[in-house]
Amino acid sequence: MPDALAPVPGRSTPVQRLVPALAPSAAVLLALWVAAGRGLAGAAGELVPVHATALALPLGVLLGAGAVVLRRDARAHVPAGASLRACLTTAGAWAVVLAFGAVLPDRVDGRGASLLTELAGPGLLGLSAGFANTLGILSAVTAGAALALAATDLRRTRRIQRGEPLSEDEILDRQGL
Repeated sequence: MPDALAPVPGRSTPVQRLVPALAPSAAVLLALWVAAGRGLAGAAGELVPVHATALALPLGVLLGAGAVVLRRDARAHVPAGASLRACLTTAGAWAVVLAFGAVLPDRVDGRGASLLTELAGPGLLGLSAGFANTLGILSAVTAGAALALAATDLRRTRRIQRGEPLSEDEILDRQGL
C-alpha cells in the first residue's frame, strides 16, 4: 500500500473552509427544495414526483458529487480549505438552484402555481415558468461547473502531494497571465 500523501500547506479563507463543510448538506437540502420546496407556500402539487425524479435527482447527484470532491480537496490542505474558485462556483450554484426552486411551477387543484405566484400573485405564472426554464438550465450548468472545478483542483492537489512540478499553464496562472 502506498504511503499517505502529505498535506499541502497554504492559506484558506473562511469561505474556503465553510463551503466544503456545508456542501453535502446543501446538496441534499437543495435537491429537496427543487422537488417540493413550493410546498412551503402551499404550491406543491401533482408534479412533485416528476420534479423529484427529472430535476432534483440529477441536480442532487451533481451537487453531491461536487461536495465529495470539494471536501477531499479541502482535507488535503493545511489548514483545510478548497480553492476559492471552486468554493465560489459551488456557492453560486447553490444560489441558482435556490432561485430555480422558487420559480419552478407546479399544478395545484388544476391551476399553475409556484412559490413566486403564491407570494406575488397568479398573474406571474408565465414569468415564473420562463425563469424556471432559464434557471433550470443554469442550475445544471453551474452544478456541473462546480464539480469540474473541484475535480480539476483535486487533481492538481494530488500532483503537488506527489511532488510533481507545476504545468506551464499553472505557472502562467500563478503569474496572472
